[in-house]
Amino acid sequence: MQLNSEFSTPDIPVQKIADPLLEGTGVSLSILRTDLIHPVVSGNKWFKLKYNLIKAREQGKSSLLSFGGPWSNHLHALAEAGRLFDFKTIGLVRGELPAPLNSCLADAQKAGMLLEGIDRSIYREKDNEEYLQVLQQRFPDACLIPEGGANREGATGCAELTQFYDEQHFDLVCMACGTGTMLTGLASVSAIPLLGFQVLKGNNYLGRQVSNNFLNFGLTSHCDWSINDSFHFGGYAKTTEELMGFIKRFEEVNNIPLEPVYSGKMLYGLYELITKRDFFPQNWRIIIIHGGGLQGSRGFL
Repeated sequence: MQLNSEFSTPDIPVQKIADPLLEGTGVSLSILRTDLIHPVVSGNKWFKLKYNLIKAREQGKSSLLSFGGPWSNHLHALAEAGRLFDFKTIGLVRGELPAPLNSCLADAQKAGMLLEGIDRSIYREKDNEEYLQVLQQRFPDACLIPEGGANREGATGCAELTQFYDEQHFDLVCMACGTGTMLTGLASVSAIPLLGFQVLKGNNYLGRQVSNNFLNFGLTSHCDWSINDSFHFGGYAKTTEELMGFIKRFEEVNNIPLEPVYSGKMLYGLYELITKRDFFPQNWRIIIIHGGGLQGSRGFL
């Protein structure tokens, strides 16, 4: 398939959230349904991978290599993108490969991805230039993509999300954040403020990460942005009965699927700020970016 034509993203619907819990709050919520772009390469993964794959093609690379945990949305999407666009794919997985493979890794393998478990101490070197040079020598035909697509190409792709909603209709954009790549890309072009919800534990680590992203990616912020680090629920992929109950209710009321690693935590935090903390000005209109990654919910079943 041709990259340029296939990565011409179809229209993404903006859905108004009509939830009784929001009545009388003075805040209007809408959600950009990027989870509907593709059954597997969904959400922000589509945008994070777009220019990485185009770069790989331009460099004449035949393979894509990247990193992720055993339930990585990134590796899951990368494997399918490789199948669609005729790339071999290699996934370096944190820790030993589970036996049998979980459904996420089984999907990736079925799509053609070569999986290799990496000792955690070695995995921590995934951003080390010397280690990456060793990998490049071992896989000379591979384009190396950082975990989560966290590079300039990933941020550049995410910047295109602003094309799918009219910024004049909104006062704020909200999103869940792991590496902050999507927020970085959006901030480089957005005309309205951004609010990211940190899903990993750590006191404002993500604010520092995003600031570093701008430097490392050679980008400049054109809007106000901030990070809320109060709704990580104990750390990455950690949940509580309260969070899972919120997700269940939200899905039933709004008919919008969530997962508990990213979108569920972001929506929980946003509802908390709106309904209990009176955090936003009256008559504010907020658009949420659904990050996709719904396959990750299988790890909680």
